[in-house]
Amino acid sequence: MNFNLFQPFFLSLFLGALLGFERTYTQRGYGSSEDLVAGIRTYSLISLAGCISSFIDSSFRPGFLIAAFCAIAGLVLIVYGMTFYKNNERGLTTEISIILCFSLGVLVQRGLYALAASITVIIMLMLYLKSYMENISGKIGQEDILALLKFAIITFVILPVFEPGFSILLKDIAGENLALYENYPALAEMPLVTPRNVWLMVVLISGIGFTGYIAIKFLGSRKGIGLTGFLGGLVSSTATTITFARRSTTEKKLSLSFSLAVLLACSTMFPRVLVEVAVVNPSLLKHLAVTMGAMALAGFSVCFVIWKITGREKTDDVPLANPFNIMPAVKFGFLYAVIILLTRLAGVVAGDSGVYMVSILSGMTDVDAITLTMSNLSKQDPSKLSQAAVSVTLAAFSNTIMKGIMAFIIGSGNFRKGIVAGFALIIASGCAALFFI
Repeated sequence: MNFNLFQPFFLSLFLGALLGFERTYTQRGYGSSEDLVAGIRTYSLISLAGCISSFIDSSFRPGFLIAAFCAIAGLVLIVYGMTFYKNNERGLTTEISIILCFSLGVLVQRGLYALAASITVIIMLMLYLKSYMENISGKIGQEDILALLKFAIITFVILPVFEPGFSILLKDIAGENLALYENYPALAEMPLVTPRNVWLMVVLISGIGFTGYIAIKFLGSRKGIGLTGFLGGLVSSTATTITFARRSTTEKKLSLSFSLAVLLACSTMFPRVLVEVAVVNPSLLKHLAVTMGAMALAGFSVCFVIWKITGREKTDDVPLANPFNIMPAVKFGFLYAVIILLTRLAGVVAGDSGVYMVSILSGMTDVDAITLTMSNLSKQDPSKLSQAAVSVTLAAFSNTIMKGIMAFIIGSGNFRKGIVAGFALIIASGCAALFFI
């Protein structure tokens, strides 16, 4: 028996049966009449029809597949008309799934078994998650759609405009006869800005913040103050710190729990930094893993202790607005370009000490910009990996200290106790790790 000849037909029957099973189970669960249109047997036969049609088309009569597809599409159109007028069923889900089922049979006959199986699983998942998708769509507002469109514009429209590898050099702006070149000849070939890299960083940071916002919107902060703090750290640990510090003065009974949220948000910054580094320059990851890992471990350890003390108290949603707007993204790009320029200048003129000073100052306002700057610089020059690790760590120090100061000034007395203990342990762990490397 030639099993290879029969294998596509058996597989198409199986994949069709899977779709039919999902359709029957789901539609019965919703009490819909759509399960009368197609069930396990019908979907199996439709997938088999696609497989047979493709086989006849390729082996005996070219054009048979197109005719068979048109016949299935016509049948689907008739069924839709009947269900529309008889049961007022306006959805096209079942009709589209039937056409896809026929197409799966064609893919199987063409030998694309893995692709057909993967698409089947994806279709089943999308069909099964109907209620979840409806719930999600109910939470999406006009502001969220607009933010998504803006993110798509900066990612898929603006980013491709910038040519990869193009940089603006100092000599392109100031000319080749600048007096500074005599003392610092490296300045002549120093890139002032690489537009594509700058905008790529805008996309990266915007994507991380937007993802965190979506997670908060759909999971909700009522899962617990701790979860809100953790997710808030993905959007903005600084915004989360200020939010909970202010609330600690009005809801003093929850002050310690609020400190837990702040510490979680700030501790989340360290693994977020590692993610950014892993995307831009994986070679730097092993150098930063020690310091960032130590500070993250210290922060999460304090969080665990506070969580055991406070329990899983719940509170109202955190008022985090959608973090994505065009102007903040552009401002970040400008900040990133300025920091990378200052870092390069400091490296040429003042050496390592100048780079470290820039790291500390820039870290007070934003640790992402210096992280991405040093990741890019160390990628271009691997000899600067150690310098980059120290710079990012110093930026994390200054950023953590700045948030600690804001929390201490704004927050209540009990709130400060958790903050001081947590931030002190984070800084001490980071210093010990930095000394170790």
